[in-house]
Amino acid sequence: MNGAPLGVGIIGAGGISHSHLLALRSRANRDTARAVAIADIDEARAKQQADTYAIDRVYQDYRDMLASPDVQAVCICTPPFLHVEQSVAALRAGKHVLCEKPVAPTLAGLDAIAEAQRESGATFEGVFQHRAGQGAQQVKALIDAGRFGRLRFGMTETLWQRPQAYYDVWWRGTWAQECGGVTMGHGIHGIDMLAWLMGDPASLVADAATVKLEIAVEDTSAAIVRFRNGAVGQIIVTVNAQDNRSRLEVYGDGLQAVSSESPYDPTAAPFTFASLEAGAAGAARDEAARLFPEETKHLHVPMMSDFLAAARGERAPLVPVSECRRSMEIITGMYRSAMTGQRVTFPIPSTDPFYASIPPQGFGLAPVATSEEYAS
Repeated sequence: MNGAPLGVGIIGAGGISHSHLLALRSRANRDTARAVAIADIDEARAKQQADTYAIDRVYQDYRDMLASPDVQAVCICTPPFLHVEQSVAALRAGKHVLCEKPVAPTLAGLDAIAEAQRESGATFEGVFQHRAGQGAQQVKALIDAGRFGRLRFGMTETLWQRPQAYYDVWWRGTWAQECGGVTMGHGIHGIDMLAWLMGDPASLVADAATVKLEIAVEDTSAAIVRFRNGAVGQIIVTVNAQDNRSRLEVYGDGLQAVSSESPYDPTAAPFTFASLEAGAAGAARDEAARLFPEETKHLHVPMMSDFLAAARGERAPLVPVSECRRSMEIITGMYRSAMTGQRVTFPIPSTDPFYASIPPQGFGLAPVATSEEYAS
């Protein structure tokens, strides 16, 4: 890099693109990168974003944008079913890629991105911004330093409310376009965090169902995970709550950490520490504050900073393709277990029908009793 700001193109002018554009304009990133182009099949929407954020060029076809030498990196902010195609195309065009979650709808799609990234040598990063929170960074550092001792249990809860009207958007609530239900679309950040802190999964059992909403995918799921280090984990996801809360908890022999219940950024603030050992919780809190003293309010800002630094060759990305795979393995396993009634062991091989398709031909979620059946 010659020191000039990195030219960034935005693919998709929907709601999440605001988070990327605001992160690019933040004090932390505005001197190192600039949004120079935006592409969306809805040209009017793209022009509106361009006017709002002073973006020079608008494209209807993202492939035309990839041909521009002024665009060195792209942020993919489109519906999930487009992520693999667009990530692979951008990487093959030599662009660095920051892709929203879910990065891919299947393990096969993730492997296709990994292959394109290896061939191009460009940076690829998945947007798992909960990792960038001050609280998350503190807990991860303390785990790596051995302050928790042996990890025994961890849990993530994504307890949200989404009305039927939320799914009126054409691509939501479908296997083909949203690429899954609440497990894939809502619980994925908590699942990523749990696996990042607890380690690689060994096996799991899960269930999932559409218990309330009229959608093709699940609105509720739960799983019990056994990790390779022997620890047990619990995952709960629903959009049938009466409010919006998220929580992450980690328990070790010497220390436990509990996040806030902020629905969309539970890892931003420092976690609450507790310990049976006198003074251990206070010492952990003080050490955490020394290690990561800066508050994080808008998690896409440090996520963008990490991506831009990786694109400049200053460090490896926080969430490369290999790190995206761990949560995708768990999610694939949850769907497989829910649809087969069996415990799933990891890794899931490429010969497994769930590797390339969710759900595979002949598989699906079991129906839930109707209101009339329940009343009887």
